[in-house]
Amino acid sequence: MCEDDIFCGVNEAKSANVDEMTDLEKKHTPVIESPKKVKKGEPFEVQVEVGKHMKHPNENAHYIEWIELYSGETFLARVDLVPRLTEPKVKFVVALDHAHPLIAKERCNLHGLWQSFPVEIEVEG
Repeated sequence: MCEDDIFCGVNEAKSANVDEMTDLEKKHTPVIESPKKVKKGEPFEVQVEVGKHMKHPNENAHYIEWIELYSGETFLARVDLVPRLTEPKVKFVVALDHAHPLIAKERCNLHGLWQSFPVEIEVEG
């Protein structure tokens, strides 16, 4: 059973309320910042930050390896990171043709795969 195994499947915080998150969830849950509305096919910025609610370590023995962005189940982009020299806060420039929730995923070298809460975005046109 995966329930208590952070390396089994994709982890996500049990609550979107930061006050109800554990420290582990605060350090690992990716946070997406994006416009609420975009125009179909026009590029826009999406920022994803890991450790926004509580700083994640960034040392050789414990760091965020990569951050990915999805529109629904469609892969959009990925940034690979290294310890100490990069921070787990990235901006993607993307364009959407359809409205699907944005989802970010990240991998911590010690605590496995984590997923953001979906962010709804309206695509006009």
